[in-house]
Amino acid sequence: MSFQVLARAERARILLLPQRGGKTLFEGYLRLKDMPQGPRVFKFLVKKDEEKYLPPEDALKLLRKAKAIYLAKGDEGLQNKFIELLDAFQLNHRFVTVCNHCLGERRVTYVGKEAISYKGERICENCAARELLREAEFRGLSRPAKSHLARILKTRRSLDDVIGLLTLERLQPELTRFDTIPASQEEATLALEAVDLPEPLKALLRKRLTHLLPVQSRSVASGLLKGQHQLVVSATATGKSLIGEIAGVKNLLEGRGKLLFLVPLVALANQKFDQLSTFNSLGFSTSIRVGVSRIRMGSRKKFPRSLNADIIAGTYEGIDQVIRTRKSLGKVGTVVIDEVHMLEDDERGHRLAGMIARLKLAAPSAQFIFLSATVGNPAALAKRLEAHLVEYEVRPVPIERHLIFSAGAEKRKLLRSLAKSAQEHTSSTGYRGQSIVFTNSRKNCYSLADAIPGARAYHAGLQYQERKRIEELFGEGKIHTVVTTAALAAGVDFPANQVIFESLAMGIEWLNVHEFNQMLGRAGRPGYHDKGMVYILAEPGRRFSSARGESEDEVALALLHGQMEDVAPQYEQEQQLEEVLANAQAASTRQQLERLHQLTLGLDDLDFSLKALSDAHLIKEVVPTPLGAAAAAHFLSPEEVKLITSELSKGRSPQEVAVTLESFEDLYLKFAERISVKLHMQISQRALHGSFLDLLSSADLKELENKIQRQCMDFTRDFLRCTCKEAPYCGCLQKNISLRILDLRSEGKNPAKIIDLFSDRYGMYAYQGDLINWLDQMVRYLEAIEALARVLGKAEAEKEASLWKKRIEGE
Repeated sequence: MSFQVLARAERARILLLPQRGGKTLFEGYLRLKDMPQGPRVFKFLVKKDEEKYLPPEDALKLLRKAKAIYLAKGDEGLQNKFIELLDAFQLNHRFVTVCNHCLGERRVTYVGKEAISYKGERICENCAARELLREAEFRGLSRPAKSHLARILKTRRSLDDVIGLLTLERLQPELTRFDTIPASQEEATLALEAVDLPEPLKALLRKRLTHLLPVQSRSVASGLLKGQHQLVVSATATGKSLIGEIAGVKNLLEGRGKLLFLVPLVALANQKFDQLSTFNSLGFSTSIRVGVSRIRMGSRKKFPRSLNADIIAGTYEGIDQVIRTRKSLGKVGTVVIDEVHMLEDDERGHRLAGMIARLKLAAPSAQFIFLSATVGNPAALAKRLEAHLVEYEVRPVPIERHLIFSAGAEKRKLLRSLAKSAQEHTSSTGYRGQSIVFTNSRKNCYSLADAIPGARAYHAGLQYQERKRIEELFGEGKIHTVVTTAALAAGVDFPANQVIFESLAMGIEWLNVHEFNQMLGRAGRPGYHDKGMVYILAEPGRRFSSARGESEDEVALALLHGQMEDVAPQYEQEQQLEEVLANAQAASTRQQLERLHQLTLGLDDLDFSLKALSDAHLIKEVVPTPLGAAAAAHFLSPEEVKLITSELSKGRSPQEVAVTLESFEDLYLKFAERISVKLHMQISQRALHGSFLDLLSSADLKELENKIQRQCMDFTRDFLRCTCKEAPYCGCLQKNISLRILDLRSEGKNPAKIIDLFSDRYGMYAYQGDLINWLDQMVRYLEAIEALARVLGKAEAEKEASLWKKRIEGE
């Protein structure tokens, strides 16, 4: 094995590291002295097991013995003297580059041009990785986040850049970019004139397009215009909706029957009604079937609701209610069900599955078009839906996905910068950039909107008119940034070029892969933007107690790498019983019921469900009892029917029963932050959270200002008066608050006035949208209680439920 020596000039001495076979044998230090004949070795110190000085001539013997003498750049003046010494003794040398971090630990690692750059030097990959790990651990990054940064370092070869990414000092796109989802390759599409459509429809479409988009062309090629049932799976903004509209209007013009276009949310149904109304110019009528709010609050826009209309936009439940109450839909030619991946939704998926089956029975000759965002194993879903799969996996515009680790004030500064940057950008088609910022709470909506000049908060708690106004202003480009919760993720279509995830949680639960992809899919629209931009601002170490155990930086990488899950719903027993009961209500024979059971996704054994429903007196053989028919018509589960009948038999009032089914809990403290600072403890903003309820019985209450003390005492006196052993966690508090709200409403007070009263007396507030939605649900529950009381022969309860229903609806 060759023997070599590495030398480097330090401040006052020369470091020598003799090596054999890549291993350092010992440390040596030379001190030079200027002599008449030139620099000469004055002292030679050796460190191995111990320190000792050797004769100066031993240093020269060592250098002569070496097969190679390598010089690492160091102190220039001393280095030149050492070179003069080597030349004097005719000892050859050459310069090399080594990792100075290794050299600091007296290890020798030779590096080349591909080494990692750091603070003007080149260091080896191992040392760079250790430095990066130290910085990442200081900032609390998870293991996946560390691995992600290590991959960036390996390709970027600059530790300064990667650490700058953590400190937000270097945010160049090539550093933050996780990947780019490319736009679709140019694909031959059908010219509108080549599509076999009735001339009136074609004439109307000419105003909008000359060629179909790729997914539309694939659908036509797969039999759309020949009545083929289809499951169309494609990303947001690829043109799926027009597929359903083309099929529906063509079938209408050819006399096959009306078009039903069904969506999951009222906001989407309102938007779809406006869009479908453009076909009125062809001589058709359009109406809407949704759960219209029953709470009267002055004048509001009235929508046509006729079932005789040619085109009906509706929510799933809006149309299902027609079937459950055995009303006729008339002759249906086309059924379009948007967002069919909602079959996986924990709360509403079972109703969508049941509605699809019941619609197939009610409209056996209709063409069914199912529209879905990208899902796992779409072929299996298409088979279950008895539809032909039309899949288009790529996007019409590319999306860049960027990942930045940030928190606190840094994150807000970054949000302002990103929103401003988007606003200042104009696409090739002349559209200014706009941003959607997703966060996890309404409080954050307002807080972040206030931090971004010109931004507006948007969430489900806003009144319909306010949400609609924001949608219009954003669509007109008069608002450049909307800060929202999941209300917009599954809701209205905004033409934004940039989506920013301030949080990857929905409430206190992490997003799943499907939800994440739905949300980021809102970035970039064909015809508007050249590309979509997605920024994930993940906070290292951020966790939620009820969410799965990962930190937000872990979740970010899991979502970015994530694969779509299959749509294979499995519903809870109570949910299955509700659908079997609704199927029995729609069926006329055992054979029809068995067919419906087969068509409904997520159901288990029919006979088991029938026995359970029979035991609950909701069904006899395969026919719903009067109690079962009432339950099906009002979307009640067997457990809810049992609760209502039990409470009514105990003499409970209808309003007491209603608030037992669902109480109002969306109350917020106006003074939460003030008392948190005052008491040096975290008090939740939610008024019914344990941190606030515990404070009410604590001595700490006396530390608060007089007004807050009085408001807390009034709250305790008015609502915490039960003697339950588990108080205040027995549920009585929520019921008492809910009953008080119903009383105020029955006195003629509108939601805004009710909120004002709670604000003045208790220092609490609510969003009008939340309160209106809850009051609306109370009306529906009272209507259901009225129907059940009628069946049970409880005339007084029936009358009282009807009276309270009218009081809450208002004049």
